[in-house]
Amino acid sequence: MQKGEYKILIIGGGSIGSRHLKNLQTLGVDGACLGVVDPNPNRGLSSAGKTEDGPLFFTDIKKALKEKWQAAFICSPSSTHVKIALELAKYKIPMFIEKPLSHNLQNLGQLQKAVKNIKPIMVGYNIDFHPQFKKVQSIVKRKVLGKIFGVKAEFGYYLPDWRDKTDYSKTYSAKRELGGGILLDDIHEINSVYSLFGPIKKVFGITARISNLKINTEDYVEAIVWFENGIIGQMHMDYLQRNYSRSLKIIGEKGTLIWDLNDSKIDMFTAFSKHWKTVDKIAKFDWNETYLEEAKEFLKRLNKKKNPESNLQRGIETLKIALAIKQSSASNKTINL
Repeated sequence: MQKGEYKILIIGGGSIGSRHLKNLQTLGVDGACLGVVDPNPNRGLSSAGKTEDGPLFFTDIKKALKEKWQAAFICSPSSTHVKIALELAKYKIPMFIEKPLSHNLQNLGQLQKAVKNIKPIMVGYNIDFHPQFKKVQSIVKRKVLGKIFGVKAEFGYYLPDWRDKTDYSKTYSAKRELGGGILLDDIHEINSVYSLFGPIKKVFGITARISNLKINTEDYVEAIVWFENGIIGQMHMDYLQRNYSRSLKIIGEKGTLIWDLNDSKIDMFTAFSKHWKTVDKIAKFDWNETYLEEAKEFLKRLNKKKNPESNLQRGIETLKIALAIKQSSASNKTINL
């Protein structure tokens, strides 16, 4: 099947749903073969557009499912992901589920059974498709840094600045009941260290709301994680830093690597050279390239009917880690996974 022949349903007409819609069209999916489901007609129509050959628009998913779809992108609030995925599974529809997979562990076993013979099922971790993340993976795999001792991941950005012309207090990020909060919102950092260093066996974390932001979720997280292979990790996440801050630091026996995602730069210090050296730099990186690449990967897997690395099991494992950090904070105890 060619890209232009896919019929793909986008569930959720917000910022990420709109992004995927546009990117699928960029990748050659015919606009007339796309659909958007959103209960808000204004948001959904804005996302779908009003051209004659543009996407179909639905305010109700049951009406949308009267059409036949080859795949679906679930881009609604995370609290709705599993319920929607279970509904799609009844129609044997392959699906791309935005991160996080959910806001709790309810019905995940049921979902695993329901999609057992449906491929692909992909969870959206776009950083996996950043070209510099692939370089970091290669450096670790080739043991350039020798034995890895530790890793530090940080993300911080002031929530009101995340989305232009949008009241942050009305977004899912601000609402616990919709699956918001910086820990699940930024589950990307958990996925990145998991992708690099494998399973985590225990965690200790602190999650707190310490600002005056109009939210009922945590806005600040500190966590320590212990990997099964002995590596110790630290993760910091917040909704508070007025300048966008994102980095990954890897400490090894032969050197240290720092990936600054804001400046799109990888620096390394090695025991041999005794100085810092920039090993990769992208002058003007367009983050939409990562979303394009993950959509491209999904279409490729759809054609082959195969699951990607970022599959349902990965989504479950990273969600378990995030929820264990919450549990640790609530109990003030280290949680074993």
